[in-house]
Amino acid sequence: MRAKEFILESEGGIIRRAQEVGQGKSVTFAKGEDKINLVSATTIPTDVLRYESAPELEQGLKDALAELGDPTVLYYGKPNTKSGAALITLWKNAQEQQVAFVKFAGTKNPGAFPITWTNADFGRETGYKQIENKIAERAQFKLKPTELFQTDADLNIESLPTLFKTRDDLTPEIAQQIKSLLANVVSGSRTPVPGAEQYMSTYEIDLGESAAPIALSTGNFISGSYKEAEQALLEPLGLTWGSIQSVIFPGSGSQHLYDSYLRLNKGNTLKVSSKDKKGGAAAAVTGLVKDIQENPARFKDVTDNSAFQEILKIVETIAAKENSAVDGPLKLAVQFEIINANEAAEIKNRWGKGLPYTPDAAWAQTAGIVSALQRKGAKFQDPAYDFGYHMLAGVAELVADKINAMPGLSDFFKAVLERSTMIQVKARMQKSGNGASFTDFQVIYPPVFQGSIKVVAGNNYMATRKPIGKLSFKIP
Repeated sequence: MRAKEFILESEGGIIRRAQEVGQGKSVTFAKGEDKINLVSATTIPTDVLRYESAPELEQGLKDALAELGDPTVLYYGKPNTKSGAALITLWKNAQEQQVAFVKFAGTKNPGAFPITWTNADFGRETGYKQIENKIAERAQFKLKPTELFQTDADLNIESLPTLFKTRDDLTPEIAQQIKSLLANVVSGSRTPVPGAEQYMSTYEIDLGESAAPIALSTGNFISGSYKEAEQALLEPLGLTWGSIQSVIFPGSGSQHLYDSYLRLNKGNTLKVSSKDKKGGAAAAVTGLVKDIQENPARFKDVTDNSAFQEILKIVETIAAKENSAVDGPLKLAVQFEIINANEAAEIKNRWGKGLPYTPDAAWAQTAGIVSALQRKGAKFQDPAYDFGYHMLAGVAELVADKINAMPGLSDFFKAVLERSTMIQVKARMQKSGNGASFTDFQVIYPPVFQGSIKVVAGNNYMATRKPIGKLSFKIP
């Protein structure tokens, strides 16, 4: 499966894109052939969080637009009786004319992103979507199974092309491409889907997770150890690939270890971990612990192994519902004596407050916090920088380092994964003319885990945003 590195690509939305423009990056959105380049983002009022009356808001907006050169406003959001603030985004079109888009809000929020207008919402409301940014594209389209289909329910595999949700944020063209790409896998057709080549990376990574169960059930475009997996996992149950008719896409949470579950019979499923051609990425410890807890007999030799006891307790701490992505690393850091309880409290109290880099503060000069700041680099001038985020990210990295130094860590993960009834599937697409289609689904069984499996923090913990997930593990 792919890590959800794109989840917070839109955090801060257009304001974040404007910050990138300020750092020298070109940010272009388009609606059909009409392209616009982002210039700046302004929030009003500037000195307080909100205006107290509609006339004040109206006058403040008029004054702000005048200061920006009275651009042509192409879009106004809908204000309501609670509106007291606004975000003005300034752009230049192909004719070098300035245009603006305005979004209203009840109030500004503290921090680097006072008013959030995500890429996806901006695209849905204005029709303009960011181009030349694959991560942002994935964030806008949201094509993972959890976004397309009902989750935690048995779905007929061959009906998937017609079962995906009706979504207002998907254009008719994109919706048709999704339907056609999945339908081609059902029928075994290699006919290129017109327009799909523009979004091939997004389709291959995210839509491939929905297409893989279809390929497995039908046998279309299959390569690799397909027959070997059938003999080992299905034949003992009197089944074949063709007898599998339904799939379950797991919901709730991010970075599941498995992307889909093929229904074998009332009590059994076969887990599928999908990849694109580049391979897998980080996976949540939560899914691994859940598998152990739900199948104690299968993992008894792992959980009873004295060499794995300390590691098992640590991954259970990470996965525990009561330990958030903030609390988990801090709790383990205190346990490992990386920081003490007072330092953990200081970090938690200052987390997400938009504080600038202030290492000279007395509370920031303790050994634990100094080591955390040294462990995680950061761009202090980035407008999204948050001193609390930075400290937490450094602590998470130090905790990951400590766990990775434990003897037998990789052996533990491999032992658990090898006992899971799972296969890996690597999806590939191919461009042909002005279209593209899925052309191969390589089955990998037994699952391949070459090299060392490590705990990672960097995918989820940054100095410029809140964590997008807990500590995870990286499958090579």
